[in-house]
Amino acid sequence: MAKVLVPIDGSAGSDKAVRFALNLGEKTNSEIILINVQPSYDTPNVKRFFSREQIRTMQEESSKQVLDHTLEITKGSTLPVSTIFRTGIPGEEICAVARESEVDLIVMGYRGLGAIKRVLLGSVATNVLHETPCPVTIVP
Repeated sequence: MAKVLVPIDGSAGSDKAVRFALNLGEKTNSEIILINVQPSYDTPNVKRFFSREQIRTMQEESSKQVLDHTLEITKGSTLPVSTIFRTGIPGEEICAVARESEVDLIVMGYRGLGAIKRVLLGSVATNVLHETPCPVTIVP
């Protein structure tokens, strides 16, 4: 059974990627792994106003909302679906999970920041493409 990793953030783009992965997975009898990466918020200003426990609670609640939303999309599927919650830099965490879980494919949405913002800021999709240990399908 193939493993397909799908990074999710609750956006329309990630919902589209989940639907694409489910459709592909039905044809290839794949396991779907959903990953949500929350920012670490490990900055002096944030730590000045919030405790570690408050930050962790906020991250967990935000991730739960995204995962619950996405699991609604997967309800009609017969494929095995699992979820992973991580904190950190999204591109790095996605690639780390891809290696750890030995996934066969990453399917992800692409928000399309525009040429100028993409050059200045980069994107999670671009980072994953440069660091991934496996093929990546970008769903526009």
